[in-house]
Order: sequence, then C-alpha cells, then structure tokens
Amino acid sequence: MRKKRRKAVYVPYDYEAAYKNSLDKMEEANEERILKEGKVKSIYATKEIRSGDQLEVEIYPEFTKGQKDQIPDEGKRKRQRQAQKNLNDKNSKKMCERVIGENFTDRDIWATFTYTDDNMPASMEVATKNMQNYIRRLNYQRKKQGLSNARYVYVTECSEKGRWHHHIVMDGDVDMDTVEAVWNLGKRNEIRRLQRDENGLVGMARYITKEKSKKGKYQKTWCASKGLRKPKEKVNHYKTKQKDVDRIVKGDLNVCDHLMKWYGDKYDFAEAEVKYNTFNGRFYIYGRMRLRKGTAHDKGKK
Repeated sequence: MRKKRRKAVYVPYDYEAAYKNSLDKMEEANEERILKEGKVKSIYATKEIRSGDQLEVEIYPEFTKGQKDQIPDEGKRKRQRQAQKNLNDKNSKKMCERVIGENFTDRDIWATFTYTDDNMPASMEVATKNMQNYIRRLNYQRKKQGLSNARYVYVTECSEKGRWHHHIVMDGDVDMDTVEAVWNLGKRNEIRRLQRDENGLVGMARYITKEKSKKGKYQKTWCASKGLRKPKEKVNHYKTKQKDVDRIVKGDLNVCDHLMKWYGDKYDFAEAEVKYNTFNGRFYIYGRMRLRKGTAHDKGKK
C-alpha cells in the first residue's frame, strides 16, 4: 500500500520585513547572479486576502524548520519587545484597512471628531473613554429611532503637538445630523458619506491608518464593534512556482499578466510591487486587484 505523503510544515515569518529592497533598483548584474545561483530555488506561497471589493495577493517563499537559517534576520520573529511591537503594529494597521473594506460601502459614514482646548484629553485612556461614551450615546439615539447598535471602526490619534482626534467609519443607518450632534467635545468636525473610487475604500482606509513620525507624544490605536465580518484569507502553493518568479524578475512575465491569469474573470488589476533580499536571493511579490463592476459579488453590495 502506498504511503500517504506528509504535508510540509512551514515556519511563519515576517516576509514583508525580510524583503524590503525594490526590484526596480536592483542592478542587472546582481539580478543575473541571484537567478543563476542554485540557492534561490524555493517553494512559493500565494496568499489571497479578500476584503470587500478588494483582493490582495502576497507571493513569498516558504521555509521548513530545516531551512530556518535561510530566513533573513529582518524577517525572523525575534523576542525583543520592540521588534514584536513593530510587527504587531504593522499587522494591526493592515487588519484595520481590510476590516473597513470588508464591512462598509458608499451608503455608510466617515466622520472626524476633534476637541476644543478645554476638552483636550490628557492620555490615550481618556481619549478612548470619550469615544466609548460617544458610542453609548449614539446607540441610545439609535434605539429611540428603532435601530440596532452601530457597526463601526474608529481610530484614535494624538499628533506630535499633543492634539487628539478620532476618525470613525460607521454604518449609514442613522442620519448624519445625529452622528454629529452626539459628539459634544469639539466643534471643527467633519461628517461625510463614504465614496468609493477606482481603488474602492483603500485611499480612505490608508489615510486614517497612516503611520506618522513617532517623535514626542504621537500615539495611535483602533477599535471595532463586535460582529463585523473578517477579511477572508487563503494560502495555496500551486498558483505561483519558482519558474513564474524567475520570469517576473527577468521581465519575461508581467505581474499583472500573472495575476490576471488566475483572477481576471472577476477582478481588474490595480497595482503591484516586487522586492528582494540579497541574503537568500529570494523575492516577495505584492499585488492588489479590484472587483470588476457588474460581477455577482459587486451586484450584491448595498
């Protein structure tokens, strides 16, 4: 009887940190050297992250436990607190963007709430409590209108000058006048409907999660209501082979063409980038695609 082949177990690592050098800046001689060296042969994973009308594709090399020494130091999950904090912050930012894309559409609301000098919070704890109180008051008003509790994602931010403000994305079931009236700690607020463009809600989500200089008092965090849908992730090892990566690096295969081969029936290409690390001669490919208007999923959006 034929023995069942054991499934390979791969070591998780921070592949984005491991491959930071842009392929566009790689010298041709270095490119040829890396491609000719046998050590570049690898199993590549293709991770698909779907959030709303956006599909992100991350293509990166995998390593077994016996290959751990081939992972660049930048990508190893070190135990140092700061290294882990940086990884957590980056993953948290990406998740915030994806949760927004998965759960909100043009009919929903984006608001920015500020503080007057007299009401300026003294800490993140106070600012967070203010936002939680706001949500409670908003839900009270919604209940009076026969509505369920708000669905939301909010980002709390303190500038380098020590000024606090909040960005909140919420469902559009309640009118914008109520959304603004319930906030009573500042006057220069902005309330608007979300508006998808050719990149969906990516621009707005990146704007409110964008990292700034971390000098002085700068702080940032985000919170979401319960029950929101999570982005859908799937990993496979058949859509991108070593030969595909080699062709992309040589310029014989365009990233757009490679992605359209697999996803072009429903998605349009938006952007892509290729990065590398000379330590192990491997590559990281990122692509983003947008659900084509008129597809079944797009028609189902409110």
